[in-house]
Amino acid sequence: LTMTVKKQPFISNQVVSGEYYYLNLTPKKGAREVVVCGGREQCASNYLIKRDRFLYHSIEFVAAGKGVLTMGGITYTLKPGMTYSYGPRTPHIIETDPEFPLLKHFVDFAGSDLTRLLKTTAFKTGVPLYISKPFRIRSLFENLITTGNTESRNRDRLSALILRQLILLADDCAMEPATALDGAWQTYMRCRQYIERNYPELPNIASAADACFVNQSYLARLFQRFADETPLKLLTRLKMSRAAELLTSRDLLIKEVSAATGYDDPYHFSRVFKRVYGIPPETFARTIRRDHSL
Repeated sequence: LTMTVKKQPFISNQVVSGEYYYLNLTPKKGAREVVVCGGREQCASNYLIKRDRFLYHSIEFVAAGKGVLTMGGITYTLKPGMTYSYGPRTPHIIETDPEFPLLKHFVDFAGSDLTRLLKTTAFKTGVPLYISKPFRIRSLFENLITTGNTESRNRDRLSALILRQLILLADDCAMEPATALDGAWQTYMRCRQYIERNYPELPNIASAADACFVNQSYLARLFQRFADETPLKLLTRLKMSRAAELLTSRDLLIKEVSAATGYDDPYHFSRVFKRVYGIPPETFARTIRRDHSL
């Protein structure tokens, strides 16, 4: 189990892996905004949470897998791209589908300002929200993990700002259930998840479209409707992010990084890398390795 610090008793042990951060487990009475803790969990096939009460307010987000949420006496089917919130006096049951275990993010918080903000958004309905830009929401949850595990004098305030952004973005991106269950949305999610899982081996978007049984122009229209970037920009961003990670963490040749990210031609890889990061991969690698040696 991968985690940054010892887990707390209220964190489930029914997880395959997880990464957590803990900022303030004992917020003062009358506090205005406190991010308590949060993280990401790959649930085990037997994951089951039953609570009559909870210590804090919480927002959870389903990144992958399936499950069932019972809240307020009503049962909801959980799917990727859904988010929901519960408070200290909200009985709830969260259960994963054993065949498709949940991968979910969560953030626990307290404070009058944050709870008041929550009540001005779509979260006030008390039902799960379908999010039209789930990958932006997921990015904010990941940002919370990074910020929460980075020592700095402004860590608590930065985390609170990210949480505010998360709440407001979820409100902006909340969809009507009919839209979320529409075939076009489901196809978009399926195609995007395929690209995210298989980007190192994908030579181009045409290959992704073929694998997802859609034509390339329709895939572009889906991204225009539901995303902030084209499918090509997504694929390139993922490949270059992975390339930068490899150049940072391993002593690899440029041609090896090129091959690892699906580029047969190292020169083409270098041109794309420079277009994205502003410098050639050779310069990037030298700079990173020099800084790490200081």
